[in-house]
Amino acid sequence: MCESGGVRATNSLERALVLLKVIEQTPGGLRNADISRQLKIPKSSCTYIVNRLEREGYLIQDPVSKRYKIGLTPIALAHGALREVGIRTVAEPALYKLTSQTGLSAGIGILQRGRVLLVDRVEGPRFVDRAIEAAAGRASYQVRAQRDIGRVLPAHATALGKVLLAFLPRQQVMDLLAKYGLANAATTILSKRRLLGELDLVRMQRYAIADGEVYSDLRALSVPIFDADGEARAAVSVNGNPNESVWDDLAKLVRTVEEAARDISRRARILAQVAE
Repeated sequence: MCESGGVRATNSLERALVLLKVIEQTPGGLRNADISRQLKIPKSSCTYIVNRLEREGYLIQDPVSKRYKIGLTPIALAHGALREVGIRTVAEPALYKLTSQTGLSAGIGILQRGRVLLVDRVEGPRFVDRAIEAAAGRASYQVRAQRDIGRVLPAHATALGKVLLAFLPRQQVMDLLAKYGLANAATTILSKRRLLGELDLVRMQRYAIADGEVYSDLRALSVPIFDADGEARAAVSVNGNPNESVWDDLAKLVRTVEEAARDISRRARILAQVAE
């Protein structure tokens, strides 16, 4: 299959999937000619595919620029998929409690195809304050695209991802690194050897920190959420500005996030027992 203009896709389904991926990764969208060139397919074939995707709501075309962008259908499908991630139904109370206790934002992530999928997030009161200040022109804050539920992030550059990788069998980690590599980020680890050393530390201390690795003004702390079999299927994190005073007592913050992880794990086990 073609990966953003690499190997030529061989049929309409493959072309449509690659086309959606290329457009999603291109801010502002792409014109038909741009898509045809990147995918190395005839313009007539490209026109047929984009027209069909547009008709079904997978794409929309800007009437002025004529660029195609992702439509609403993938968003609806994504929300449907997230509803099926069972941990979301039990995590929200713990996330709200975390934001109240720490003043930071809180989130839940799972590992999917070597990357972290953010499945739930609650903004902290300090974030809300900064958003109000930003509206008045007195501060800046994380834009929506950086905070969306369903966002996919590099595992090795996030606290959530480091925790989830640390509690995988080593061979599985090596397989993931071989398949997906280490995507570049602001100040993150780009050496597999260094990453494996950090994962050993994370597993020993049972928490991970990411300090300005994806976004330079953001610090995050994450701990694993263990299921009834002792597997770390998900992780919970808090994040915010590294200058916040809550970071001064790291041991206390770790205990607070660990308490939230235990609460989520307990609620998930109860829900599973009820469902049986």
